[in-house]
Amino acid sequence: MLGIPFVNTYIKNVKVQIVADSVDWLNYYVSALMLICCSLAISAKQYFGSPIQCWVPNEFKGGWEKYAEDYCFIANSYYVPMDDEIPSELAGRQDQITYYRWVPIVLALQSILFWLPNYLWNNIHKQTAIHPRALVDDARQIMLMKGKPRESEIEQLAQYISESLSVFHPTQRGKVARSGFNATVMYLFMKLLYTANAIGQLVLLNHFLGGNYFSWGFDTMRDVIHGEEWKESEVFPRVIMCDFSVRKLANIQRHSVQCVIMMNMINEKLYFFLYWWLLFVAVVTAINFVYYLFMLLVPSCRVRFVRSNINQNDLANMGLGRRDIERFVVDFLHCDGVLVLHFIRRHIGGRITYDLMNQLVRIFWQEPEVQTPSNSERSHEPLLRGSAYRRNIGDSQGFKNDLYNPGHMYPNPRGLKTAPKANESLDFVDDSTLPLRDLTNRTPVRSPNQNQYSASPDPNKSTMSVV
Repeated sequence: MLGIPFVNTYIKNVKVQIVADSVDWLNYYVSALMLICCSLAISAKQYFGSPIQCWVPNEFKGGWEKYAEDYCFIANSYYVPMDDEIPSELAGRQDQITYYRWVPIVLALQSILFWLPNYLWNNIHKQTAIHPRALVDDARQIMLMKGKPRESEIEQLAQYISESLSVFHPTQRGKVARSGFNATVMYLFMKLLYTANAIGQLVLLNHFLGGNYFSWGFDTMRDVIHGEEWKESEVFPRVIMCDFSVRKLANIQRHSVQCVIMMNMINEKLYFFLYWWLLFVAVVTAINFVYYLFMLLVPSCRVRFVRSNINQNDLANMGLGRRDIERFVVDFLHCDGVLVLHFIRRHIGGRITYDLMNQLVRIFWQEPEVQTPSNSERSHEPLLRGSAYRRNIGDSQGFKNDLYNPGHMYPNPRGLKTAPKANESLDFVDDSTLPLRDLTNRTPVRSPNQNQYSASPDPNKSTMSVV
């Protein structure tokens, strides 16, 4: 199939990105491709066809008419309505029209401006710790897998994401100058550039077309809605006037000719469409930017997204509550992790995102600091009288039966990974059986089976034992 080499290369290279959404696609792909095609089409007509034709006097012979048309195309011209008289003074002819020669170049520049934010994002996000494109590519390869291979690949990908996110851990931040929202900030900055670009191009076109572009777009739309005839406007005049001088011997003769610019009929329709397209893209991109701003930076919005992709039964089985999920989102995934999972859900599918999210939760649950509840959670469990108090301590400080009674259990001393052996001597302390007055001055009994305590000797009293 025949095609324009530049456009073919552009279409192959600027394809649908897996680290972007549909609004980004409207900017970097649809808008950029549409503008570059319009630029090439108008360039072909303007530079290789007959962009202008002039009504010249009868004395213009041979190449004189061609000279007048070429001169009026490259020189400045001015617009005078057919019902008005041509100003006799040259000062009245200063409202000149020059933009139509630059239309192809400006369209190409607009195309580059729509493509540039995506180019910056694709080059910068690779420098972040998580590299979103690589993770989404890995998730895409799992789509066609089934059974054990699929489960194995999901576990490996979840482990890889966990290792990538580990550089954001507080213990690593002193070693690695990275935070958990670098990719997020870059992505939001790209969306902000898209919004500013669409609004800026409306301002650029208003200045480029003479300052009446804003009102012309609304006025023309009103006429179209009311079924009125498309009127010729001073923004896109089809018939213009052109003045040029010719030397004849020692005299300079001035000529005024009337010319028609056929390209302005095309330019008029093109810029009418661009007016509303840019307005649509600007509004949609601005709304999309605000949505991502809240979804990625507000913790409650991130938690809502994560909870919608997690198996609630697994959370209940693991004993993870609302605060644990908040810790999982804020301290484990961070903003960048949520961004990657959002890309995977959008481009790969909800099923893989669901399985991957649950695997990440299991990895998070296996961390020691997650298995050990906080002190505030421990304080809610009441003391048990008459037996060793089993505090709400995790596996890292687990309990073990002794040789005397299954009810006599003791925690591992802090700093030790294993419980002391049963035949070792142990200071057995049961806080729940002592009165408060004796709790501060107690001497622990060395035998665990006695379940009694002796207060510290008082010189004025005999030794007291509490049963």
